[in-house]
Amino acid sequence: MIAGALTDWRPALGELVWWTPADEDATYAAGVVSDVGPSFLQQDHLRAAHARRLAGGSHRAVVTVTTEVSLPLDAEAMARALTDFARAHDELRSRFVVGDDGALTRYLTPAEAITLTTRRESAPRDHEALVDVLHHRIDRDATHDRIPGWSVGAVDAGSSFALHVTFDHSHTDGSAAIEALQEIVVRFRAHVTGTEPELRPAGSHLAHVADEVRRAAAVTADDPLVRHWRTVLAENGRTVPRTALDIGLDGPDPAPAVAIDEPLVDAATAAACESRARAAGGSLSAALFATLARAQWHVTGERRYFTSTVLSTRDPALPGTQGWMCTFAPIALDADAGDPDDLVRAAAQQLRHARDHIDRPVHGVLAVLAASGDFVPDASSPQMVSYLDFRRLADPNAPEIVAGRVMPGVGRTRNANLWINRNDDGLRLLSHVPDNPVARRSIAALHRSLVAELTSYARVPAPVRCPEHVGAQVP
Repeated sequence: MIAGALTDWRPALGELVWWTPADEDATYAAGVVSDVGPSFLQQDHLRAAHARRLAGGSHRAVVTVTTEVSLPLDAEAMARALTDFARAHDELRSRFVVGDDGALTRYLTPAEAITLTTRRESAPRDHEALVDVLHHRIDRDATHDRIPGWSVGAVDAGSSFALHVTFDHSHTDGSAAIEALQEIVVRFRAHVTGTEPELRPAGSHLAHVADEVRRAAAVTADDPLVRHWRTVLAENGRTVPRTALDIGLDGPDPAPAVAIDEPLVDAATAAACESRARAAGGSLSAALFATLARAQWHVTGERRYFTSTVLSTRDPALPGTQGWMCTFAPIALDADAGDPDDLVRAAAQQLRHARDHIDRPVHGVLAVLAASGDFVPDASSPQMVSYLDFRRLADPNAPEIVAGRVMPGVGRTRNANLWINRNDDGLRLLSHVPDNPVARRSIAALHRSLVAELTSYARVPAPVRCPEHVGAQVP
């Protein structure tokens, strides 16, 4: 499994096959208002998506997964597999309506009201035409107010096929999308062979959302996580983090983004970093934030590193649950405070504190701080760094996962968001930055510096001082 961008996905071309509701009107009519509304993250997404739609923008707040399957495509078996998949997960049977007054309502469709059927189209003339068709389908189908809120299809090459599934972000995160890819293929193979699928345990996302709302309401001003966020925010302008990189923007408005995916270090170097970090009392994720802090210092001269990171809130006993299940934690480091192991320990302490208090939803924490004036809300998304070990998701040795890709949507940004992903080959860096030469140069410089920091940390047990600021000389 690797990450990337849809424009870089190049399957063998062939006839296009789509799976859509057999009777979309009846599927809509069957939905009823749910007692469980959207989660906090879903609320943020829905308001942004609605505003984007009103402004006439393209819909790119999605997550796409793809794979290549070395079997002939039995389209009807896939239709049954996808029907079973949608019926099994309450989040995928949800659609959301944004009212004229801004009210957000979840409609839940009964499982038996969803049946997917097969539709075929002629093969695209080339890769660019394929991407155009996929984007058209995403704009139309992978939205919060459709049932199911996804665009799912295949490129039928005869003896094999390429499967692609794009979910509206309201229904999924990267981990859930990868689990979804495997579940769909497992169900497909079971229908082809007439056997029972062996599925990973899954639960109700709506139950998770209801519990999250209850827990957020219980957060108080003296909560340890509130105190931690208050301290971090006080030291960093009382608002969400922004990238320290020069990304070529003159004002506060986001700009069209580009996705850049590159390898960082090989498996042996990643393992050596992890080994040293654990000996220092940390983890590989702590080492990544420590080296990112030093890499950014090298490129920009800014010693203060402030970002947000993603932590999963999915029940590890129910890995197959479909839904957007995560929270955010602040990471704030002084890049010149001690040697690299000291920095790793500092990052590890913050990550450990966040995980120890992960039952406190971040939206509840920030609501308390906003009410006291300790947090100044910002309507746009914060600077974010995500670390994901693909080897711990689904079955990493299954052929559909080995051949799989996960692709965050590429829309507009005012940040330099980073996804660091680990697989059997090592670590890779996927970045979303504004599509301009300045941002490209900055992220290329950060990438080079991060590679150097990780390589140094893996090989040199003695303290390593960061070089002098050379930002002005970055080519």
